[in-house]
Amino acid sequence: MLESVNFPEDLKKLNLKDLSVLACEIRQFLIDNVTRTGGHLSPNLGVVELTIALHYVFDAPADDIIWDVGHQSYVHKILTGRKSCFDKLRMKNGLKGYPCPDESIYDPVHTGHSSTSLSIAAGMARAKIIKGNVSNTIAVIGDGSFTGGMAYEALNTISHDNLPVIIILNNNGMSISHNVGGITRYFKKLQTSRSYLRFKRNLESIMIRRIPMVGRPIVGLLYGLKERIKSIMIQKNFFEDMGISYCGPIDGHNIKKLIETFREIKNINKSIIIHVVTTKGKGYKPSEDNPGHFHGISGITVNGDGSIPINKEDNSYSKVFGNTLIQLAKNDPAIFAITAAMKTGTGLKEFADLYPDRFTDLGIAEQHAVDYALGLSLRGEKPVVAIYSTFLQRGFDQLIHDAGISKARILFCLDRAGLVPGDGETHQGIFDISFLRMIPHFTIMLPSCKTELCMMLEFALSNLNSPIAIRYPKDIAQDYSGYNALKYPIVIGEGIKVTDGKDAVIVSTGTLLREALKAEKACKKNNIGLEIINLRFAKPISYNILLHLAGDGRPVLIIEEGVSNGGIAEYLANEILIKNNKKKLDCITIPEEFPSVGTRKELLNQYQFTSGEIVKRIGKLLR
Repeated sequence: MLESVNFPEDLKKLNLKDLSVLACEIRQFLIDNVTRTGGHLSPNLGVVELTIALHYVFDAPADDIIWDVGHQSYVHKILTGRKSCFDKLRMKNGLKGYPCPDESIYDPVHTGHSSTSLSIAAGMARAKIIKGNVSNTIAVIGDGSFTGGMAYEALNTISHDNLPVIIILNNNGMSISHNVGGITRYFKKLQTSRSYLRFKRNLESIMIRRIPMVGRPIVGLLYGLKERIKSIMIQKNFFEDMGISYCGPIDGHNIKKLIETFREIKNINKSIIIHVVTTKGKGYKPSEDNPGHFHGISGITVNGDGSIPINKEDNSYSKVFGNTLIQLAKNDPAIFAITAAMKTGTGLKEFADLYPDRFTDLGIAEQHAVDYALGLSLRGEKPVVAIYSTFLQRGFDQLIHDAGISKARILFCLDRAGLVPGDGETHQGIFDISFLRMIPHFTIMLPSCKTELCMMLEFALSNLNSPIAIRYPKDIAQDYSGYNALKYPIVIGEGIKVTDGKDAVIVSTGTLLREALKAEKACKKNNIGLEIINLRFAKPISYNILLHLAGDGRPVLIIEEGVSNGGIAEYLANEILIKNNKKKLDCITIPEEFPSVGTRKELLNQYQFTSGEIVKRIGKLLR
């Protein structure tokens, strides 16, 4: 069946029996492909019937379908002409793991962060009203995304302006791990308020079966009274109180029921929420049993290039962070860990199990995480906010207005900093150095290796007098031959001279030290002596370092795995040239663009963070 379905027009030719067969085939297609390439398996297995029904009833791309976060859009991609591209899912120049307008007209907007779909849909619906466009605007949003405050800001506008947005609430009780908090409990309450639904189904069955001639007309009459019956059997819910019509809960794996519901509300011209209950990982027992583990899986290797085999994933920087924090917490009862729906991804699962009273998962609410940590710090705790670099961007105002101004004693541990494999533009952690450097009172630390990360965690928690950020990549954690971090105690703002060299200086930031050391060895074979400085801090940077770099005739190469604007390299180059305007300088940074999909190795090569490129740049400087 799947072979004959390439676009929604093909789908609409099928009957209900065919659609059920198609759903089974799509699940098998996903299992076969995603377990090989890596990607988001559980979320997509859970929305197979939902996606089929959406495209069966609605008329994309005229009708806009916006997928919140977008990691669950694989079935959508299969049904919109991209089935043949799944052998290169989340690979360089291949199929992206999230919606992307450059990839297909069926993707009206790129998505990658949660809780944005309702705001986008509200704006689109308003524009359609202005232009007289009567097409549908549909936002598919999970209950996990409803833990993000932006969703409620959008609901406020949708309700106030009665915008014709069709909201599909995909309720599976999960984001990556199990959802937490009062919102989750509320959706569970809605899910279990089924007295009305059972009453309605039983009544319909009895009337049609026992009084066949007049049963159907009577059922039709009763169906017209459903809102009155519903108001008796179930109290109004939050959405209805806001003036948004509510329908559900509906079995999200019943194609027939989904199609009937969508047909009923198509072109409804008012705001409505359809509450759909699904099972994350549906149809694949390992995924159903452990949907969190199969949320985003690796293929043959984590990076796809053999650099991080699956059986060595425990050696990641995330794992080192989590293990080190556990050891430090044994002797420091003030340490309190916080995550925003990323307990497993940030390496905090074991910490949460050991210290449940000193751990909070706040859901997908990064702004809230920053201020929650501030509150803890004001009463003597040492909050450690573990968060992906790309998601910290969502708390930018709180970083300035709350953490920065108050000199909050908060430790931010930024996972997935720098170039991030697989997920593309929306998940790159290349901006944190620039936007944190501009905030007064912030300290930014750059561990170059596994041991240095452990040292910096201990140092930060022992010197937590203002906000501190430690950033590290999604990569295997290792130490390097030629650099023993333990020999050099951490001093605020100071770097480490790793090697001596008479000809040129490399200023290395973070884990790029590995490539700098390789380049130094290669240059030594050609009688070129390189001094390597492991910077250790993005802020503050000691005045001694600036004087040292500006003080002689040796050229300087600065390498930084971050965007060029506002970064370390820009700052150092400016300060050095002020002190010595004849200094020869070069920088390897990420230009003003959004890096696309690739393995970490491919991305590092693309942006010239390699020992070979370093050697070339040094050669040019010396010439």
